[in-house]
Amino acid sequence: MKYLIQGGESAERMVLLLRFTKICSPQIIAALNDHFVTGHQETRAAIRNGVKESNLTRAINTLEDTAHNAEMLKELDWVKFGYKFESSEVA
Repeated sequence: MKYLIQGGESAERMVLLLRFTKICSPQIIAALNDHFVTGHQETRAAIRNGVKESNLTRAINTLEDTAHNAEMLKELDWVKFGYKFESSEVA
């Protein structure tokens, strides 16, 4: 399941998600921002920032996993505060 939307993420959310990864390459981070914040296709974001598309794809997968974990944590917190999820809501 995809948790991040191409061109639909804020720069602030990207900064926060990146804090939970080991992604530190300025070029990869710029390519991720081009993809998730600006909305460029993966290939174009990789070319614009001088990175291999395979490296960008790996970083995208890492960021998707991180976003998944953040969503699971939010669900856990909501349950703690009394929100009841339907069985179909929890992945």
